[in-house]
Amino acid sequence: MKKLIYLAFFVLALSATSFADGKNMIEKKDSEASYFALNQFSSRFQNATNVNWVVTDRFQKASFMLNGKKMSAFFDINGDYIATTQYLSVDKLPAVSKNRIAKLYKDYAVEDVIKYDIDVQDDNHLYALTGRRNYNMIYFASLKNEKERIVVKITPDGEISYLKSL
Repeated sequence: MKKLIYLAFFVLALSATSFADGKNMIEKKDSEASYFALNQFSSRFQNATNVNWVVTDRFQKASFMLNGKKMSAFFDINGDYIATTQYLSVDKLPAVSKNRIAKLYKDYAVEDVIKYDIDVQDDNHLYALTGRRNYNMIYFASLKNEKERIVVKITPDGEISYLKSL
């Protein structure tokens, strides 16, 4: 249950900080990442470069490069690992997802795609995000047209659902 609460918060924080300007995030200016988060990060991402930490009142985030890819790792306040995100190009989405986006959101252009990967053995933690099936990985995409910018979530098997308007 604790991880589900963290996950729910994380998704809201992710959508706000990844696609918006971050104005609602409270950054602790005089804080550093916790000892536990730093240790977990260094053991999981040994070859990471350009590591930058942001500590808020709710989570700790490490942004970094790994094997030429821009990524972020999220940890709760206690330093427990939550998930990893990675920016992707739209061509890295499954073909079925790209086709469904083109059909359902034909007046929109895909701006950003983020792969959200949670490393757990029990994949029930993402059930709240998918609604039907459990996944250890899903995608979020920001779409834009002349009138609005929205965020959709995309499951590995191509289900697409509206998440929020920005």
